[in-house]
Amino acid sequence: MNTKTLQWLRPIIATLIATLLIALPLNAQTPKPFTLPMPMPPGADTWLLGQPYGNTIGAFIRGDQWYSAGQRLHFGVDFSMPCGTPLIAVADGEVAFVDDLGFGSGPHNLILRFPNLGLTALYGHLLDRPPLTRGQTVRQGDVVGYSGDPDLTCDSRPHLHFEVRALDYFTAYNPVETINANWHALAAVGSFRYPQFQQDLDDARRWMTISDQPNVVFGGRALNLYAAPYPDTRAGLPPPNPPLARDLASPAEPPLTRMRRLAFDGCCHGAWWDAADADRLYTIDGTSGQRAVIFTWDTDSEDGNLTLIGEAPPPFLSPDGTHELHSVDTQTRIRRIADGAEWAVETGGLPTAALSADNSRLMWQLPRSSVTASQADETEIWISDADGANPRAIVRQPNISAQWLDGSRLLLSARDVQATALFVYDTVTDETFQLGTWERLRSLSVAPGGGRLSFYLSFQTDMSGIYTIETRRDAVAQRLDWFGAWAWRDANSAYYLPFDAVSPYHALRLYDFEMGDDHLLIDPNQAPFLVADGDWSVSPDGDQIAFMNALDNTLWLIDVP
Repeated sequence: MNTKTLQWLRPIIATLIATLLIALPLNAQTPKPFTLPMPMPPGADTWLLGQPYGNTIGAFIRGDQWYSAGQRLHFGVDFSMPCGTPLIAVADGEVAFVDDLGFGSGPHNLILRFPNLGLTALYGHLLDRPPLTRGQTVRQGDVVGYSGDPDLTCDSRPHLHFEVRALDYFTAYNPVETINANWHALAAVGSFRYPQFQQDLDDARRWMTISDQPNVVFGGRALNLYAAPYPDTRAGLPPPNPPLARDLASPAEPPLTRMRRLAFDGCCHGAWWDAADADRLYTIDGTSGQRAVIFTWDTDSEDGNLTLIGEAPPPFLSPDGTHELHSVDTQTRIRRIADGAEWAVETGGLPTAALSADNSRLMWQLPRSSVTASQADETEIWISDADGANPRAIVRQPNISAQWLDGSRLLLSARDVQATALFVYDTVTDETFQLGTWERLRSLSVAPGGGRLSFYLSFQTDMSGIYTIETRRDAVAQRLDWFGAWAWRDANSAYYLPFDAVSPYHALRLYDFEMGDDHLLIDPNQAPFLVADGDWSVSPDGDQIAFMNALDNTLWLIDVP
């Protein structure tokens, strides 16, 4: 078959695949016995997915402290919600234990048995002791308790920790396998943004999706002691790079879109775009027992034009991709890729340094121990010229972090329990102004060029939802009339996936923040797709979207010309 014939057939084959996928609803093949443990539907006002089950990044970091008995994996699923949220029996069963803290998950817990199913369920971090007795019968939908907070504050970490175990309690199963829910829709808007799972570069595809997670055998050997984890968050990560400025014309009518399968079966999780080449997409892939490698895909080519780059992991880069940053001892070493020139800046050695959007300035963050045990540890934010000249600390306080907005301005985020205060600091004039303070702020993201932010507020009466605010003095945050997952198209518009807990597929829409225009780009009834685990990203020119399609666990591409 010649190349021209293959190129002509590819769109037809992709359409046939999509047609077959829409004919097979996600839950059709394996009916699941449990309902969700909350009676109300998910949403910004009620509850959202927190930490999934299994090989999460959180479990990798805290495995020895919190999850050592469960093979260092998160052996339940966390649902974020306010204290006092009613919880229901997920199936007909009986009460096995009330407040048996040998299972952990204090301050109160409940275990229900379902002998006909061969399963048990643990409800952890409850607000108070459930008014039930051992051996009592419960029916699916009965209220069996109320959610609480493991820190006893209802402000720190209010959530339900929910486990599904065998009848002998020695094996934990992925709740995704037993609970009917739109898990990928929940993952896209959950409290934890992508990535959620810890990649092992010596087995790059294993345990990387919400549905592909191992059973946990309590007391068994650790499963995630990786020699080459990616990303390696144990020492921290640099602040996210500011998206480079791009301004696109807003369409008067919804543009025609094309969706096509890009990669081979099972490839590839966590794809990212070249900062300067809008048609170059990077992926990591590899087989078990071999160190994963980095590939590039030419998205302008119908066959992808796959090229091997080298061994993973990739280096940390400047926003425009022209400089590499490496932490060595107490220094950050910066290498200009074009000519190989290198220099070092004394930054404390942690991987927390980042160049500004124009590569003119460097910012880094240093943890500092408090003077007394009663005081919280503090963080210092430092800036210098890109070559390390003129270093100075600009702020020192607890629970503060920073990231670049553009070539000269920083976004400072200071958190006090559940309140987050946002400030803009100008490194040229040393001027600072506050954008505002919000309760339970999540998913903060910066638009290309740094002129606008978006975030959502959760579990607040009459205030929950997505907000946007310009990064200028006296700007006022505006609440949007939709809720879902979003990814920036340019400085003033974003693609979004409307949150729908019922539909088995995603829709794709385009929203203009200035004009309020809202266009449907992909109707799931005509072209079904489902973004897996919140794994999607937009090209530098705003015209392409790469995503892992949960319908075939493979990388797909959406062209929005």
